[in-house]
Amino acid sequence: MPLLVYLNIMIGTGLIVILIGIDYARRYNTDPFQRFLFLIVLGGTFFAVLFDFAHHFLAGRPGGAVNAALYAVLTLFLAAQNITYYVMVVFIDYFAYQDKKRSQIILRILSVLLVLYAVALAANLKYGFFFYIPEANLYTVGKLYLLRLFISYFPLAVGIVDIAVSANRFKPSQFYCLVFFGALTSTGATLDIILRSGSVTWPCFAAALLYQYFFIIRGESKLDTLTGIGNRYSFNEFAAKLSRSGSKEPYSIAMIDMDRFKKINDTLGHLEGDNALRDMASIIKGHIRKTDFAARYGGDEFILAARTEDGIEKLLERIREAMDNQNRMNKRPYKLEMSYGWDVYDPASGQPMKDFLAHIDSLMYQHKAEKKKHAR
Repeated sequence: MPLLVYLNIMIGTGLIVILIGIDYARRYNTDPFQRFLFLIVLGGTFFAVLFDFAHHFLAGRPGGAVNAALYAVLTLFLAAQNITYYVMVVFIDYFAYQDKKRSQIILRILSVLLVLYAVALAANLKYGFFFYIPEANLYTVGKLYLLRLFISYFPLAVGIVDIAVSANRFKPSQFYCLVFFGALTSTGATLDIILRSGSVTWPCFAAALLYQYFFIIRGESKLDTLTGIGNRYSFNEFAAKLSRSGSKEPYSIAMIDMDRFKKINDTLGHLEGDNALRDMASIIKGHIRKTDFAARYGGDEFILAARTEDGIEKLLERIREAMDNQNRMNKRPYKLEMSYGWDVYDPASGQPMKDFLAHIDSLMYQHKAEKKKHAR
C-alpha cells in the first residue's frame, strides 16, 4: 500500500482518537475508573498508530540508523498495541458488569502478562523470534510470529466469549453495543493476521471506539450526576416506552421520598445531604433486579418500577431492611428513612403518566402523614 494511503489512514484514525480524548477528558461527571481505562485505550491507540506509521515511513530506506529505528518503532508499536487491546478487554468487562473489584483483578492479571510480553519484546531485539529487520530494512516475521499473534489476541477472544456466554446478564442495548464492538475489533484482528500488518486494523478499531464513546455519552445523559442512578430524563424515556400503544404489560410503580431530608441539610449541611442521597441511591441500586427500573426523580424523591408479577412490595421491603441495617451501623450522623406510595400502571388503560404519578405521589404523602401520626 502506498505511503500516502497509509498517511491518510493514520491521520483519519489519529484525529478520531484525539477528538474523542479531548471531549472525554473535559467531562467531569464520568465514572473515574471507566474514565481511567478508556483514556488508556485512547492513548495506546494513538501511539500504536503513530509508531505504525513511523514503521511504514522508514521501511525499505537504507542505512544502519534506519535499521535501529525500525527495531525501536516496531517494538514500541507492538507494546502499545497490546496495552490497547488488553486494557480494552478490562474496559468492556467493567462497562458490562460494573464490578470494579472484578475488573481490577482482571487488570492486575493482564498487567503481569503485559510485563512478561515487554520482556519478550526486549529479548526479540537480540534473537528476532517475533520479527527481525534484515539489511533491506523490511519487517520480516520470525519463527514465533504465531505466538505473538496469540499473545495479542487471546484476551480479546476470551472477552468476546465471556460476553456471549453472559448475554442474559446484559440489557439488550448493552449487548448489541458489545457485539458490534467485538465484530469491528475482530475484523481488524483478522486483517492484521491476513495482511501481517496492523495498519488496516486501526480504522476498524477507531470506528469501534467512536461507537462505544457515543454509547457512553448516551448512557451518561440518563444518569444523575450526584448518585449515579437514573435521572428524570431516563424515567421519561422509560415511561414513554411503557405508554406506547403496543405495550400491554402492567408495571408496579412506586414514588419514594426520604423522610427528614431537609433537616439533614439544615443541621448537618449540604455535603451530608449529598451523602444521604448517595446512600439511598446505593441501597436502591443494590436491590433492584435486571427487569426493574430506578431513578432519582428530583430532590430527595426516587422512583421505582417493577413488573407487576415480580412484586414491588417485596422490593420496597428489601430496601427498607437495608436502610435499617445501615442505620444500626451508625456510619452516618443521621438515620435513613423513607415514605412511599405505589400502584399498578396499566398502559392499556390510556391513563396519562402525569396523572398516575400525581396519584402515587398523593399515596406517598398519605404514608408519610400516617407515620407522623403513629410517631406521636
